[in-house]
Amino acid sequence: MKIAALLPHLEIYGGIRRYLEIGNELVKRGYEYVIFNLKDNKVDWFDFYGEIRPMSLIEKDYFDFAFCSEYSILSYFEKIRAKKKLFYFILEGHKKEKEVIRKEYIFLGNSIGICRRIERKYGKKCFHMPGGINPEIFYPIKRDSNNKLKILCYGRIYKRRKGIRKIIKAMERLYRKYRFLELILFDTPVGKEKIDIRKLINPKVPTRFLINLPQEKMAWLYSQGDIFVSAEKRAGWSNTTAEAMACGLPVICTKSGTQDFAINNQTALIIPFNYSFFIMKKIEKLIKDEKLRHKLAENGYKKIQQFTWSNLVNRLERLFYEL
Repeated sequence: MKIAALLPHLEIYGGIRRYLEIGNELVKRGYEYVIFNLKDNKVDWFDFYGEIRPMSLIEKDYFDFAFCSEYSILSYFEKIRAKKKLFYFILEGHKKEKEVIRKEYIFLGNSIGICRRIERKYGKKCFHMPGGINPEIFYPIKRDSNNKLKILCYGRIYKRRKGIRKIIKAMERLYRKYRFLELILFDTPVGKEKIDIRKLINPKVPTRFLINLPQEKMAWLYSQGDIFVSAEKRAGWSNTTAEAMACGLPVICTKSGTQDFAINNQTALIIPFNYSFFIMKKIEKLIKDEKLRHKLAENGYKKIQQFTWSNLVNRLERLFYEL
């Protein structure tokens, strides 16, 4: 079986990782897997086992299935020759969503939240194909103990929907009372500008920045935190929240992109509204309750093990043969 995926580039994004991980699992199972993209001819941050081709060759071959998630390359998705075309929704509410829904595609959603939304709003079947974690990259390791309580947060601050400034504001308020707090932000700058978060903010709380770490350091990265906080909105699947759980951290998060695995007071603390006050209250709850931190970390780790890339490809295989 021949399978293709269309991507705009191969830089370090969760949505790109998804297709690389899916591809590796499919190649292991004997499928032919090709990524067509506009910019790159190799992946220098990830060991990818499939084939990479330029978008200019999109009409030169024929495939059983073709995937796309990116609205900016829909014109290429129309051109690819495939028996079935699968549009994979990974973000909520894009302005071109209605345009895609009118197409004769098979629709997939990377979270239960997105699938429910597509089915309610448009009356279209959306197959639940949730995100995943790679347990060979994301796993618990022993943390250094010191007199600091470290709050870990994804640092792509120029993406407003990530809610990072709200987390910083919550931390600044908490630091007035809890002087043992430390904020840790991590990111790998991407795109033309390669924006460095260290130049964009000056938090009024002790802060460390972890920048440009390789994939083999991901477990170490998450081990630097005691609590992970995400304040995303309009997420499909919250990659960093899932990764933090897989690395054994207690998690505070919004419902956005986490409904598959975040159960309030069991596997996570869920922020009811995306405001710094509510973020602050949830962090403070875990500051005061070490027992709850351990409970969330243990339950979250167990829950997220259901969401491996291998399990996702099992779902995809069943769908392939159904179709």
